[in-house]
Amino acid sequence: MSDLVNTRNVSDADIVRVFRGAARVVAMTALLGLGTTTSAAHSLKALEDKLQERERYVQIVQEPAPDFTLQDAQGREIGLADFRGKVVVLNFIYTNCPDICPLHSERIAEIQEMIEPTPMRELVQFISITTDPLRDTWSVMKDYGPDHGLDPANWMFLSSGPDALDATRDLAGDYGLKFTLTDSGSQMHGLVTFLIDKSGNNRARYHGLKFHPTNFILQINALTNDDH
Repeated sequence: MSDLVNTRNVSDADIVRVFRGAARVVAMTALLGLGTTTSAAHSLKALEDKLQERERYVQIVQEPAPDFTLQDAQGREIGLADFRGKVVVLNFIYTNCPDICPLHSERIAEIQEMIEPTPMRELVQFISITTDPLRDTWSVMKDYGPDHGLDPANWMFLSSGPDALDATRDLAGDYGLKFTLTDSGSQMHGLVTFLIDKSGNNRARYHGLKFHPTNFILQINALTNDDH
């Protein structure tokens, strides 16, 4: 097996051009030097092993993602199980967050924009969940996406609604991410982007905002081609 190309030296534009031509595992493996004769499952495992070595902000996991049924900005019930067969990019935010939540949303929008011109667009669903269902009303949620560059074509904002104020913070806790209310009404929290495969298993936690989006997209591409 040849040495892994350092993906930090590959431009995002180069990645998009590769995916636009053929968003397949063969493209991903050729780019990373993982070989083109291996199976999709083997290539995925090899990729994840390499990402764990090279991307300091990723935690590779394989565990059932906690299920949920919440409501979108139109009040429709949406569950994680509705997206079986798609790769889900999931994050928790709240709109009154003064600092890192807007930056997190902009990073998600950046990844979404890179995926939009590729065949992966139809295979990936972006989901943001508010941990402040009291203040994040339906009207607030409807405005949030456009204000942060998020495309509703494959992104949605979900809430537990005003009758279940603790539900989404509890759900974040199920994912291993704690949102703690302060006396001022803000929330202390970490920042994690979760990557869930087509079978509903959590496959990675990307911590903070310093991870390279190219690495994230390479793992998405591998998961869209994995049927195991």
